[in-house]
Amino acid sequence: MKQKITVFIVGLFTGIILLGGGAAYAAGIMAEYAPQAAYVDGVPVQMEAYNISGYNFVKLRDIGQLVGFNVYWDGHIQIDSDAPYIGEAPRKPEPTPSKSVPDYSTQANPAIFNSEMTREVYNTARDSVVHRDEIAAGTYTPVKMEAAPNRRERLDGIVCKLGNYPVFDVQVPEAGKLAVTARYTSAYDDAVAHTQNFIDSLSSLSQREQVKEITWYVADRLTYSTTITSPTKVLASDNVLSGNCMSYAHSFIFLCNRANIPCVLVSSTVHQWNMVYVDGQWWCVDVSANDAGDDVVNRGKWNILNPTFNNYGDYFIDSDPSATRFAQELLVPGSTR
Repeated sequence: MKQKITVFIVGLFTGIILLGGGAAYAAGIMAEYAPQAAYVDGVPVQMEAYNISGYNFVKLRDIGQLVGFNVYWDGHIQIDSDAPYIGEAPRKPEPTPSKSVPDYSTQANPAIFNSEMTREVYNTARDSVVHRDEIAAGTYTPVKMEAAPNRRERLDGIVCKLGNYPVFDVQVPEAGKLAVTARYTSAYDDAVAHTQNFIDSLSSLSQREQVKEITWYVADRLTYSTTITSPTKVLASDNVLSGNCMSYAHSFIFLCNRANIPCVLVSSTVHQWNMVYVDGQWWCVDVSANDAGDDVVNRGKWNILNPTFNNYGDYFIDSDPSATRFAQELLVPGSTR
């Protein structure tokens, strides 16, 4: 194990003992050159010595050179016990330059920023959204931000609104720092494979039509119940499963993410739905409310794209609207102005 020993020598003899020289006199003390026999592991060696008041002093650098440790002057005498002698301070590594992050916040709605969710938070999180595929592949390192009090919990509540493909996480890469990471979990491999043909079929449609097709695709594979069923199961086959509003909303955002349609999760105290960015604005989509089971005639009794659900009471009151807006701005800067 490396040992670093710091020795402070105050007064006259620092230069004499460390650097050597002839006889010296200062402050009434005489240092006289006095070569002495010295041995290292029984082998005689040549070493200069100085007699001061009847005591022999040798140069520390000579001991380091003979025994095999580094000693140097760095504002004080520094000894590196496991480093070979070079007689000077080891070269310090060049500092790693900070990653330059574009100021994405200039494009965002300034109303989303406050003392907790600052422009720094937005820029670092937005950078992870922009580079999500590279981060998931391990070819891009997420930018770090300061870990202010409550910031991780608040940011967790925002990035979880971005869905499940990829999954965004708030990590602590080092003490006092946070970073937003992205990963594609293998749990969705079957769902990805099974829905690939459907995703390919959307390419010729407008985004509005894509949202409609995704809505019915999810509705065809679920019937409403109080059961929570993961999209990993809902979208891995054509079987009809039971699921609650969360099952619908998470399946919907998975397919929107794959189709590159900006989408977020929105929750009240008793319900969950989605918002998508289509034709230059955010729209509310509630797949579970639009699912009329096998009664295809009644499908669409709700508009698929709704500008707001405010007319439907507490059931559709967003429990964290500021987090929703922040998430929307991470996906589409300036979209909530």
